[in-house]
Formats: sequence, structure tokens, C-alpha cells
Amino acid sequence: MPKKRQAFLHVGLDDGSGDLVGPALLRHHSALLELGVRHPAESSEETFHAALELLRAHKAWGYKRKEVDGTWHRLLKRAAKGRDTVVVSQPLLAAARPEQVALTVDALHGFEVHVVVTVHAPDAWTVPGDPARDLGSVLDRWSLGVRDPQRLHVLVTDGDPVHTWKRLGRIAGFGTASLRLDDLPAPVKPRPPHQALPERAAVLDALGRSWVELLATSPYDVVGDTALLLPTLDAVEDPGKVVTATEHALNDALVELERLTRRNESLELRVEKLEKKKRKLKRRLSEVDVA
Repeated sequence: MPKKRQAFLHVGLDDGSGDLVGPALLRHHSALLELGVRHPAESSEETFHAALELLRAHKAWGYKRKEVDGTWHRLLKRAAKGRDTVVVSQPLLAAARPEQVALTVDALHGFEVHVVVTVHAPDAWTVPGDPARDLGSVLDRWSLGVRDPQRLHVLVTDGDPVHTWKRLGRIAGFGTASLRLDDLPAPVKPRPPHQALPERAAVLDALGRSWVELLATSPYDVVGDTALLLPTLDAVEDPGKVVTATEHALNDALVELERLTRRNESLELRVEKLEKKKRKLKRRLSEVDVA
């Protein structure tokens, strides 16, 4: 019986450094093919739509179902080509429910499926039990999708995208020395405040320690220093300082939201103009056909 091809799904968490994995796979698509690695998506938007389809989250993100339906199937068709190892990255998948995990993995029945989870220490915005950001919750669900626990890879990061990219390459079996990240734009996203009230800091410290203990006793493939999972938040007694730091982070988020809104409006106007040109061209062509 021929050996199955391998498929590596990078499903998050939302650790910052992992956000560059998808863009790096796209940028180095041709070079990766030469290394025997296939990234089946043609754009970041396509993997995003595939995740929305799998999670049935299109409405929450302002999309119609018809805009995302079929995206995952198209990725699977491209993944089936050749004999390459397949690598797909989409951090939204960390939040997949058990039945969605099963659906995703079952669709890759022709592959030996591996799941990669990137994680860093809990930050001020981490909520214990949050399906998208709590390591224990993510591992509980995604472990159901891999028969061998050694195929569930937990990559502990220090926030450096270069280290994350290099270690992901080692896990998936490709070198990254010539696949640089220098020319990739860093994702712009609000940063959580580095301060917390003592009670909140204690909760996050306990959560980080529980993650360390979980990985120490788990059968999963752990890559990196688990000591990095211990938070380094500054515990401050003055609530005003925490509020101020949170306000700064919120302001950053609002600025980014405004930028994205304006960008979206600009793109919508461009699409509208192109649609008008398209309709005008169709009318002219129909007039020519009639003549």
C-alpha cells in the first residue's frame, strides 16, 4: 500500500507571529513547490473564505453564504494534485467545534493529516476557555482530528515570526533559509496592554502554568521552550493605569478599523466602476453582434 501524502494544517492560535505563515506560503509558492511542498490557496482571501465556510461564520463576518461556498472544495482539488506535501494556514480554524474539526479532517482522507498550533503566553485579552485562544480548549478539539497524538504539533513561540516560520518548516519538512520574510508586511493589529490588576494577572499566570503542565504531561509533539508560556504582565494596583493602557489599545483598534473601513469603501467603489464598465462593454458587444 503506497504511503499517504502528508497535509499540515496550521490552525492558529492568534499568537501574532503565526499571522505571517499564510502570507509566507503564498509569497514562496513556487520555491516551495521545488521543495516538494504545495500551498493550494491562490490568495489569503481564499483561505479566509474557506475557514468561514468550514466554521459557518460567513454571516458574522458580513458575507453571504454564496460568497464562500465551494472555497474549501477548490482548495482540496488543488491539494490533490501531484505528490507534494500540503501546507495550509488559517488561524481562524483554532475556534472550530468538534464536528467542524471532523469535517475538515475527513475531507483530507487521502492524506496523513498533521495539525500545527502556534501559541505564546496568555496576554491581557486572553479569556480562559475561549475556544479561539485557550490552548487547552484548542488541543481538546483538534486532538480528535488526528489519530496519532504525535501528529498534533504545538509550536511555542516568542513572538518572532522568523523563529515561527523556521520551526514550522522543520515540522513540515522544508528548509526556510532561502524563504525569507523580510519583504512581507507585518500584520497591523492592536496590541494588548502589558499591565493588569493583580487579580487578573494572577488568573493569567495560573492559566499559563496550566498550559505548561498540560504540555509536560501530554503526548503531543511540543516544539520550543514551554517556559515562554508564563505571562510577564506587570501587576499594577492602580485601576487607572490599566484603564489608560486599555484605552490606548482601543484607540489603536479604532484607528485600524477606520483604515480598513476606508480601504473597503475604496475597493467597493472600484468594483462598482468596473461593473459599470463591464456592463457597458457587454452592451457594445451585443450591438456589434446584432449589426
